[in-house]
Amino acid sequence: MLNICMERRRIREGGLPFAMTSPLTSGQTNPEFTDTHDSEEEFFDCNEADEESKQLDSKHSAWNQPTGRLSKLGNMLLVDSDEPLYIPVTQEPVPKTEDQLEDDAEVMLKLGPGSELRAQMMSASLFSDMESFKAANPAGKLEDFIRWYSPRDWIEDESCDEKDPFGRKGKLSPRMLIPGNMWQTTWEQAKPVPARRQRRLFDDTKEAEKVLHFFEAATIGSIIQMTISSLFNAVIEKLQEEVDELKDVIPDWDTNLNKVKQVCCKLSREDWNSPNFKGTAKDKWTSLLNDIINLEYSISQARSLKMKIAPDDIELSEEQKTVLLSLIKTVDTELENGAKNPIAGHILSMFAEAKLAQSEQKYEMLSQSGSSEDGSGNVSGFVLPSPLEKQFTLRVCGKMVNKGIGGPQFLRAIIRNDEFRLCGAFSQDTTFY
Repeated sequence: MLNICMERRRIREGGLPFAMTSPLTSGQTNPEFTDTHDSEEEFFDCNEADEESKQLDSKHSAWNQPTGRLSKLGNMLLVDSDEPLYIPVTQEPVPKTEDQLEDDAEVMLKLGPGSELRAQMMSASLFSDMESFKAANPAGKLEDFIRWYSPRDWIEDESCDEKDPFGRKGKLSPRMLIPGNMWQTTWEQAKPVPARRQRRLFDDTKEAEKVLHFFEAATIGSIIQMTISSLFNAVIEKLQEEVDELKDVIPDWDTNLNKVKQVCCKLSREDWNSPNFKGTAKDKWTSLLNDIINLEYSISQARSLKMKIAPDDIELSEEQKTVLLSLIKTVDTELENGAKNPIAGHILSMFAEAKLAQSEQKYEMLSQSGSSEDGSGNVSGFVLPSPLEKQFTLRVCGKMVNKGIGGPQFLRAIIRNDEFRLCGAFSQDTTFY
């Protein structure tokens, strides 16, 4: 609202827009669009439209000259005159915030359908447009205004289309013919006043002062209530920018993102002061924040894996995307061609670098093993670090040599640095196996 007030103030102090300052409107020239150095624009011939306009203006008395005209409405003529029907220059619509719309609706409800103040509030913009229309079309009537403002309420005679190409033959709709309706009453009260001389429907100075006063009296809690939905929306937009092509390797990315958008949109429309939302607002926004954190974590995880598996590739191949998706979805994955796969070299280098960083003896191990870095940046000569645990499993099942069909035999040895375990299952009873 404050930005709109500033823009309206700038336009008002700098003059009307170019379309509203034509010679037919006010007879003044906007210096912003005038080039005094161009000789071709200093002298020009009046066209037929200007001559026709001057002839029409001469038909009116000095106190009833048309003003505030924007343009002609096609080839339409006035109902009871051969003058063209002109579109007037009107005031801009009054901008309303959601809070103002709710307040207006509440006032309308309290005033009731028969209140005079309610009718004035509803017809303020209509009254201004009627005054502008009367100023631009001194010979116009309510029927002419309806033809421009609400064409659906003007019923043309179908049999007179060819004889009357100007659309003057017709009648008002039944709702416009109701005696004493708002349209007829407002038309009778309206006077021919151009938009620039009317009382402003939107007082930008007053509205801006209201906004500044609201900010001055606002608390931290109210500011958070007003900005939290915008902040979350900005975060979601940032996530969409950061994910880029990685969304193909993140499981259910589109589904989770759409879910977050729907929840954010729903929460942004909730009334913080309502009894149902007031006590649970914090929990709902916190839950949404956790969902966004999970999305951000998945992006960081996918980006980290990409840097480890394909550090030099700008775009991922289909095989790389498949491996990344499998690594994120499951604990382990299989590589095609095993250690001969190019991705295996990057994984081996990753483990070797982790081992070197852990022992803090990188340069010493390089000198002892004689390893080097090839042109692709991969470290050659490295082996996987010592395992934390070794497991050996023996299985036997099927026909026995002496005793026929036996049960499955199972033996496992688990070896750790500080632990050794043996476990097994031995049976000759086939009932339980």
